[in-house]
Amino acid sequence: NTSKMMKFTSVIILATTLILSPITQATAASYSPVRISFEDLEKGKAEDVLRQALQQVGMVSITDIPSFAESKMKTLKLLPKCMEESSSMEDDNIAEHTFGDGTRRRTMATHNLGTEASSSLDVANHPICQEFQETSQSFRKTVGHVIETFANELAIALNLDASKALLVDKDQVHAYNLRTIFGRGEHLEHFHCYYNDNKDGNHHHRPKEEEEETTIEWHTDQGLVLAFTPGLINGETTEGFYVKLMDGSTEMVDFDKSDDLVFLMGDGVNQYVNNIAWMDGHYEPLRALPHALQMTSLTTTTTTEPRVWYGRMVLPPANAKHPVHPGMTFGEIRQGMIAEDAKASSIGCSQNLVARELQETTCEAGVAAYCWHRCMNYTDYNVNEQICADQNKTLACMNDDGYLWPYIHDPQFKLGCASPNAVNWTVTADDSNNSDSPDDGDDKSGNNNSNTTDTDTDPADSTSTLFLRTSLVLGAAMAFVSF
Repeated sequence: NTSKMMKFTSVIILATTLILSPITQATAASYSPVRISFEDLEKGKAEDVLRQALQQVGMVSITDIPSFAESKMKTLKLLPKCMEESSSMEDDNIAEHTFGDGTRRRTMATHNLGTEASSSLDVANHPICQEFQETSQSFRKTVGHVIETFANELAIALNLDASKALLVDKDQVHAYNLRTIFGRGEHLEHFHCYYNDNKDGNHHHRPKEEEEETTIEWHTDQGLVLAFTPGLINGETTEGFYVKLMDGSTEMVDFDKSDDLVFLMGDGVNQYVNNIAWMDGHYEPLRALPHALQMTSLTTTTTTEPRVWYGRMVLPPANAKHPVHPGMTFGEIRQGMIAEDAKASSIGCSQNLVARELQETTCEAGVAAYCWHRCMNYTDYNVNEQICADQNKTLACMNDDGYLWPYIHDPQFKLGCASPNAVNWTVTADDSNNSDSPDDGDDKSGNNNSNTTDTDTDPADSTSTLFLRTSLVLGAAMAFVSF
């Protein structure tokens, strides 16, 4: 077992160590992703192809999803129109970020627990946005169904059945297998519009060194998997998405309209999947795929339309303990990364990788703080750090009952002054529809605990509370990137 683990570790290091560098190869899209039809995935006809694609590359494209192409196109066509209306109405639920190459990105985000698209998008009160809301709900529901199907087939392909626990919660009451990590994990959903702002049509006159500047640097995502729709401009798939293959070569991916939903594995496979699958003695490890984006290579000289993109990142349940650093939960690590805590950032991924958020969120110091997945202005809630300090309290994201935000999608949370012994709000969930073990509402002794999920409520030992308070100073949210 020791030699086997040493071999496993060396494979992971070789597969995931990478450096920041400009994209210097693959000037034309030449790599076609492994494609599996949804029918074959659902009927279990592609388990070997699925496993091999994720081991050798780390990415697979699902095609021919029933009724999906139409709803995807309609949703993404309405997205920039709703973004424009929201921006003109100064909607603070639209976040904007400018990259080093000048690319602007507008983002609309939401957050779910599990595969169901249960949360509504917070959009502007405008007819176009209401139409986008309605259309996107059906689209997001289908994405959730495909992710659930993917999780089921991946578990079969890796022989990770319901009895094989990958993670346990902080209190060591609930255990999570692969399916329940998908089914009870946190799902971050983001809609992006990328703007090149090259309206003068002089893109082709840019100097070569500027042409090669990367919009989003090489990295692997820190989550378990990212499910995304390839970028579109005017309804056509775009170039500019690069991957680094196992032999070290760099390839631009040749997506086309058949690629309904692409699954890209993140560093989570190294943190809590590969060790179990490898020690079981059957399979090579899954590969977290390094990737990058270069907007300049995909923007034509004739269009001013943005590049539109949707992605859904699957993260472990917030209360699950990190297997290598069991003193911290994944939720606490994510909160620490948002607060730019050095310890949390260093253990957020399994090797020395670049790990970022689906969205980089920066709140202006002294003016706003991060709460409920967005920046909230102090003045909107008549609160700031000094006001709270005068009451011997701490500025925090909390509800009216004084409980702290546990990083769920729930509009009851807002900025306020929390007491020193404030604890995270405890989520109550109906898990009766889950029948898999090890975590389907059963504790390790076999007792049924199906109506409670688990958040740390001990104020004397709540690292989560500490990180949440620290995070409200807020720098960039650094955990996962999207395209």
